[in-house]
Amino acid sequence: MKKLIPMLFAFALLFSLAACNSGAGEGGTDKESSNSVSTHKHHCKKVEGKDATCLEEGKLTYWDCIGCDMIFNNQYLEKELSLDEVIIPKLPHTISHIEGNEATCDKAGNIEYWKCDSCTTYFADEAATTEISDKKSVIIASQAHQMTHTPEKRPSGKNDGNIEYWYCNVCENYYKDADGKQGISLEETILLSAYKIPDFVVEVPAGREPIVLQLSDTQIIDAGQTRPGRDGVYYDFWATDQIEERCYDYLTEVITATKPDFIILTGDVVYGEFDDSGTALESLIAFMESFKIPWAPVFGNHDNESKKGVDWQCAQFEAAKYCLFDQKELSGNGNYSVAIAQSGEIKRVFYMMDTNACGNASAESIANGHTYPSYCGFMQDQIDWYTAQITELKKAVPEIKISFAYHIQQAIFGKAYAKYGFNQAVKNQGENGMGINIDTNPDKAEGDFGYIGRQMKGPWDTNYAVFNAMKNMGVDSIFVGHEHCNNVSVVYEGVRFQYGLKSSEYDRFNCIDSEGNITGGYSKTGTSLIGGTVIVLSEDDGVIEDTYNYYCGFENGEINWKKYEKIAVNGLKYGGVQTNGSTTAELFADGAVVAEGVWFDENTTAYKVTANQQGKLYINTNLMRGKTKITFNLYIPSTCTSNMAGMGPFAIRLKPDDGSAANIAGILNANGKYYINYNWNSSVEEVKLVADTWKTYTVDISDIADTCTEFAFNIAVGNVFYLRDITVS
Repeated sequence: MKKLIPMLFAFALLFSLAACNSGAGEGGTDKESSNSVSTHKHHCKKVEGKDATCLEEGKLTYWDCIGCDMIFNNQYLEKELSLDEVIIPKLPHTISHIEGNEATCDKAGNIEYWKCDSCTTYFADEAATTEISDKKSVIIASQAHQMTHTPEKRPSGKNDGNIEYWYCNVCENYYKDADGKQGISLEETILLSAYKIPDFVVEVPAGREPIVLQLSDTQIIDAGQTRPGRDGVYYDFWATDQIEERCYDYLTEVITATKPDFIILTGDVVYGEFDDSGTALESLIAFMESFKIPWAPVFGNHDNESKKGVDWQCAQFEAAKYCLFDQKELSGNGNYSVAIAQSGEIKRVFYMMDTNACGNASAESIANGHTYPSYCGFMQDQIDWYTAQITELKKAVPEIKISFAYHIQQAIFGKAYAKYGFNQAVKNQGENGMGINIDTNPDKAEGDFGYIGRQMKGPWDTNYAVFNAMKNMGVDSIFVGHEHCNNVSVVYEGVRFQYGLKSSEYDRFNCIDSEGNITGGYSKTGTSLIGGTVIVLSEDDGVIEDTYNYYCGFENGEINWKKYEKIAVNGLKYGGVQTNGSTTAELFADGAVVAEGVWFDENTTAYKVTANQQGKLYINTNLMRGKTKITFNLYIPSTCTSNMAGMGPFAIRLKPDDGSAANIAGILNANGKYYINYNWNSSVEEVKLVADTWKTYTVDISDIADTCTEFAFNIAVGNVFYLRDITVS
């Protein structure tokens, strides 16, 4: 039995050596063992190494024999290694210290701990011996807010208000919500007073409706400053010494008559090309300042042509005491806002804007870098500015009324005026180019008025994007200039689109003739239609209660269109004054007598016949041929006390004086001339006058119809009577 154990051990050793001697296996390497009793070949497999971390050891790459326990340094089995030699020790932890923080109501706190930057393990000690297995355990939960609620307070007058908000007395922060999830700054809680938002505020005394006066295109031209080679200059009409007659007299009348609280000038204050010295602008500023009324100008397409430069012009406006103007570092020049306040409340804000597009701007103007001669309309920075300000205003006064005032109109004006027949493709508007007079249109909408003479020049915003955005912000009125021959105001889609009335006789302007026809030109061809457009605001809420043109030189500034109305009268048609002794009219007068169609009462039209001197009103004798009588209705007031020599207030004169009229009732032969004498005391009923009532008279013309060369009403000077239903049959 003792011999058996050694024999078994020897057998096992031989079996092991036999296994290594069997050759290399798959992926292995063959090599004879130096310490084998027989040839020994290892079959080795590569074991990949890995880097050590602070959590576990690493190891080198080595080759392990799958037939024995030996390991080697490479695939060639050059060096046998021990397991200790391939082990890479664990790395030390990279420790960061996390200080403890107390919890507050707006954020959680934490206990003091240490953290390994490599393995993110938490430890309770700097030596990293005590691991914190539950990372959440280091968190100290936040506390509850201790909130103080402040309700919303609307701004009032000059006092700021605030939005609804909450303030935590623990963390000393402000929130939009009671849960403290929407933090805000203290500044964000403030609702500014509407007084603090616009650039200027005009305070109107209580107890009256605020009046705003729009003046437009004063466009002063000093012909004495005409540049060499300039054609088309009316040197006498625009002479240096003509400024009173061409402009200031009109402005004085309209300002004195309307007594405005605020005046806006919608562009082309001066014609800059004719003001290179700046004296015209200085004169106008001094003139406007003399009224001691707040006034606000905007730039048009001619102002900054002056070689004085737009910066100099802006400085003159800003220096004037009563002029409200701010140049700003925005595109264009002079973008600012003016508020109308009454009884401590802002009622309406006017946005005074520059529409650019001064095509002949001087080099001195362009030099400031934000004067744009070739761009018409608002640049994006202008839009951003007024959008932000209006947004802020509506926070303070949600119902605030917004107006815009600038020089060149948007394309939307054409859509507004189309309801009265405006056509942008036609230069001279209306039937036969005679314009569109809304004032005489029987179907005009309430609040619409004025005259459209010309197509729009240079309309911008052709896709209406700017206008639609303005409308969405609550803009209810736009006041422009530019079109001298247009002074129309129309409400369309809830917005008033208004051209201001031309305010001087410089450059093109409108005139009206004795027949009520309006024409545009560069010199007087009738009575000039010059003045301003009045805008009346409600004292209660600032809405536009009324707006109208004030025409200088007319009674109360208003044109009596009935004076020019061509009223149809039943009977013969009046054709005016006889010219050169012949006419084709049925009824006509000499120069001493005027007949005009008028409304005698609400239901009756008649010819009002006035004798400024003793004169005649004729019936065309060609109408009498083959007829037997002439009938007319007469109303003669008792005030007609003037008589002709030997006769009454009027008589009918007949020619020739050949005795053919001898049998006509009331005939009178005066010095061989035949008259039918109409008077108050006649015994002949056919010619007896009855005062203050209508009476029908008939003249038998059966004996004279074919030979008569004159049939005329001869009227004593100063008398006025009425005729209608004049017939020849």
